[in-house]
Amino acid sequence: MTKQQRRRIVSLLQIGVSLAVGAAISIRLASYGVPFFLLTACALGTAGSVLSALLNIEQARTATTHRCTAPGCDFRVRIQHSDAGENRRWQEIAAAHPTHTTV
Repeated sequence: MTKQQRRRIVSLLQIGVSLAVGAAISIRLASYGVPFFLLTACALGTAGSVLSALLNIEQARTATTHRCTAPGCDFRVRIQHSDAGENRRWQEIAAAHPTHTTV
């Protein structure tokens, strides 16, 4: 299985989980007689929030962060899905950037 196929499967699973959570909330609220449009709004809001959280978790898991090596500088670069050469290039850029900002 290639990396691209794995990313597609993970994305589809994330969408499926978020839709399932939204549907579960909608079913639970429907038993209380909540109007259809309010059910739809709650289900879509919940599904969107869950999807956003899952995407953030996936991004945090797969991203690489390079920071400036100067003491007190808070410059950093986050990259995803890079090969070794590109990863090294961004590491050098982060270490040698022209503007050093201190906290």
